[in-house]
Amino acid sequence: RWGRHWLDKARYADSDGYEKDNPRPNAWRWRDWVIDAVNRDMPFDQFTIEQLAGDMLPDATLDQRIATAFNRNHSLNAEGGIVPAEFLVEYSVDRVATTSAVWLGLTTGCARCHDHK
Repeated sequence: RWGRHWLDKARYADSDGYEKDNPRPNAWRWRDWVIDAVNRDMPFDQFTIEQLAGDMLPDATLDQRIATAFNRNHSLNAEGGIVPAEFLVEYSVDRVATTSAVWLGLTTGCARCHDHK
């Protein structure tokens, strides 16, 4: 059951969201990785490392590379008329917000509009 909570916090979905809501045919691979990691009682530090930088580990295994799909769990917009560069920023902001909320317990919404020099 703990795996389900993690998937919710990480914003896991089987589809892209927005208007088109296209399916993500391989999203299940990361979901299954999370479930397997929880069932194997993977230490939390390893669970974190593999999701944030599993592809950067020396001789990264396929499972460690799959774990980094955490970084792809954001809504994708395929609507007509979008500005692709604008949504690259939106995707980045969403990843920062999710990563900081999940691992640091911090919200970053205020940082979009405010800086505190």
